[in-house]
Amino acid sequence: MSENPQHAPVPPAVAGAPGPGGPAWHAGGYVQSVPGAPPVYLPPSATTPPPAPSKALGTIAVIIAICAVAVASVLSATTSFAAATGAVAHAGLTSTSSLEHLSDDQTLALLSPVRGLVLWAEIGFWTGTALGIWALIQGIVAISSRRGRGQGVGAVIVAAAGPIVYAVAVTLAVLAGVVAAIPSYS
Repeated sequence: MSENPQHAPVPPAVAGAPGPGGPAWHAGGYVQSVPGAPPVYLPPSATTPPPAPSKALGTIAVIIAICAVAVASVLSATTSFAAATGAVAHAGLTSTSSLEHLSDDQTLALLSPVRGLVLWAEIGFWTGTALGIWALIQGIVAISSRRGRGQGVGAVIVAAAGPIVYAVAVTLAVLAGVVAAIPSYS
């Protein structure tokens, strides 16, 4: 190697050059083929950069998560309200104090006339669970594969918050149904 600055080695890391940190195509510029050789200009490569990955995976995951939370919560809350109202009305309860001392058998007997509504609430629960798990897994895959990372994060958050939203909605619906069916509160 000579001390001449014109023949000094050029670092091989040229912006846009192929390598561990650069893209897989050559953007053009001066490169040095071997140490000590004069730099050579390489024109830009005719290959195009790889296309950006599709964000469809993350988008589908967030749509499924929102549907899971919305459908399960609405279906179960409406049927829970109707089941609570029907059960209390069928039992002929006139105050809330009589609900405090029910045995397990009495509670099942209280829900027996509205078992169809209870079944629909269960269908909403299991549908929401299945769709929520699907959205959670697909959201994680979208995050890790960089195919809709933002939407994947949203899907994971919505799917994780889904059981809380479901529980609050159904609890409020059952309480509202009991309150609507009992004429006096003592």
